[in-house]
Parts: sequence; structure tokens; C-alpha cells
Amino acid sequence: MSKGLFLFCLISSFHLISFSTSSKDTSFVFNGFGQSNLALDGSATLLPNGLLQLAKDSQHQMGHAFIKKPIVFSSSKPLSFSTHFVCALVPKPGFEGGHGITFVISPTVDFTRAQPTRYMGIFNASTNGSPSSHLFAVELDTVRNPDFRETNNNHIGIDVNNPISVESAPASYFSKTEQKNVSINLSSGKPIQVWVDYHGNVLNVSVAPLEAEKPSLPLLSRSINLLEIFSSRRLFVGFAAATGTSISYHYLLGWSFSTNRELSQSLDFSKLPQVPRPRAEHKKVQFALIIALPVILAIVVMAVLAGVYYHRKKNGNLPLPDFSPYTLGIGSFTPVVVDAASLTVSFTSRNWSAPSASSSSANNSKDHEQPLEFKS
Repeated sequence: MSKGLFLFCLISSFHLISFSTSSKDTSFVFNGFGQSNLALDGSATLLPNGLLQLAKDSQHQMGHAFIKKPIVFSSSKPLSFSTHFVCALVPKPGFEGGHGITFVISPTVDFTRAQPTRYMGIFNASTNGSPSSHLFAVELDTVRNPDFRETNNNHIGIDVNNPISVESAPASYFSKTEQKNVSINLSSGKPIQVWVDYHGNVLNVSVAPLEAEKPSLPLLSRSINLLEIFSSRRLFVGFAAATGTSISYHYLLGWSFSTNRELSQSLDFSKLPQVPRPRAEHKKVQFALIIALPVILAIVVMAVLAGVYYHRKKNGNLPLPDFSPYTLGIGSFTPVVVDAASLTVSFTSRNWSAPSASSSSANNSKDHEQPLEFKS
């Protein structure tokens, strides 16, 4: 082989490798979470069972969890992705639930300037609506903010550089069996599925309970050009959550993501971690048991007594069974009979004597004639 031909083949090989790398699709799935996969900050933490908790159970907190390495979207084709995640928002006992979870796409994971409460841990008051924010988010919002044109405290919204959603709707899903939209309570504490699909400049958002299939009709559908939002195709994907005076436990159970919907991997619900109940709920259960057990016991005793009464009445008022220790075989039982009339007491002496308790009944009459004697 000539030297020129060898160099040509070598250069061609490097070109093919570079092309293959740049056009490679990204796909992953998490049935539960591991520390090595995610970059966490703020109040975000991983629980031992694999749950990802985004915000602590205290006021004015925010937490973030992003894939450690940015996803490089191909420059040779339109930006496209599909994601499916399962979350649960559990209000802290004694508080209204808030503020919610957002799925986020951003060129950075630096949210040090972000604010909690209604800014969801990704926006702030000074950069609202600024194109320099370069932020896209889908929010599950559980607090109504009239200033942000929100109609209720249980809605899904699409956010572009701004917490004021470009489109939103009350949380619901299209039921195939009922052929209509059915409401979902985001703060129920139950796992909720969310799908976000972006293909051909059309964004679709769907939600459903864990036991339901993906709805055939999306809750939100919006024509949007994400390339106008981002100046780079190296983008981080992840989640954020925040609390204010309203507090919820914000959990993520599982997450799948793909830049090619044909390569999307399904979540395995059997491997998803369980959502814990708040401590106050445990106390309620214990209190209920404390109250219920004596009531149940009383009902059982009354039922037994009623049964005995009915049985006696039916059989001509038979005598009640003898449940004394002697008849039950618990131990020997010897009755002692004392005739109080046979005792005489003289208070002129400090010493006294009494008949033996073991005296036989045959001598009782004789013993009765002998008074107690006190000797000086």
C-alpha cells in the first residue's frame, strides 16, 4: 500500500469516528437514583431507598438535580427529545403544599442567583422574561400566584425564560375509558407520571396517575422553537423544586430521557422506590389504633356476654358455668369459713388467742362455745 493511500484511509477513519460521535443519540433511564449519576445542590438529597428529594421540609428552600455532563444535541438535525418521569408531592402536615417541581433544560447548572417560592428555584425577580436567562421548564405548580396570571393552585405550565407560563392548564389527563379529561391532585402525595415530548418544533406535555397509560391526547401542546432560547446545543437536563411558606416533600422516583424517541427506554415501575408517609401520618395511625383497640375489645366482650345470655335463655336459663380457679385447674382452692359470732374480744389484755383455722367442721360447735381469752 502506498504511503499516500495509507494517509488517506487514516484521515477518513478519524472523520468517520468524529461524525459518529457528533451524531450519537443520548438515552438513559433511572429506576431510582444513584449519587454518581447526578449533580445535586441546595437542599436536594438522595434517600437510602433511591428516592431523590429535591427540597427539604422547611421554608424557603430550593434544590436542583442535573445530569453531570451536558447533552450535546446534534447540529445536523432539529433539536428533539422525549422524557418521562415519576414524581410525588407530599404536603408537610400542618402546611399547604408548595411550591412545586420543574423539569428544566439549561446551558448551565449555576442557579446561585435563583430564588425559592414562586420562582421555583430557577428564576429570580430581576431576570424575569430576559432572553439572557436561556431557560426552558415544565412546571408542576401547587401554589396560585395571581401576579403570574395563574388561575389555580394545581396546574401544569410551560415556561420560557419566565415563571409566567406561555401556556398552562389545570392538572388533568385524558381517560380512555371515560373519554374525557379527569382531574389530578398534584399534592395528593401519590406518584404522578409526566411526559414531555419535543419533536418538529411541537412540544407536548401529558400527565397521568401511576396506574394509567400515557394519554392519547396531551394536556398541553405548543408550537415552539427551542433553538431560539438557547445559544448553545450543549445543554443540561434535570429538575428543580422550591418551598416558601407553603411546604411539600418533593420526590422523584424515576426518570427516562432520550434525544431519539425510537430509543426511549421505559421505566420499570416494580423497581421504583416507595414514597414515605409524613411522620404525623404515622402518629395518626398509632393514635387511631390506641382508640380503636379498646373499642374492638369492648365489642368482643359484649358479643360474648350477649351470646351467653342468648344461650341461657334458649335453654331455660341454665346456670352460668363456674369459672373459679378451682374448676379451671389453675390451683387448689380451699374455702375458709369464719363465724364472726364466735369471736369475743376483751380489751383488758394485750395477749390474745384464736381458734385454729384448720379446725374441722365437726368441732365448730364446741369451739364456738369457747370465747377468745386475753391473758394478763
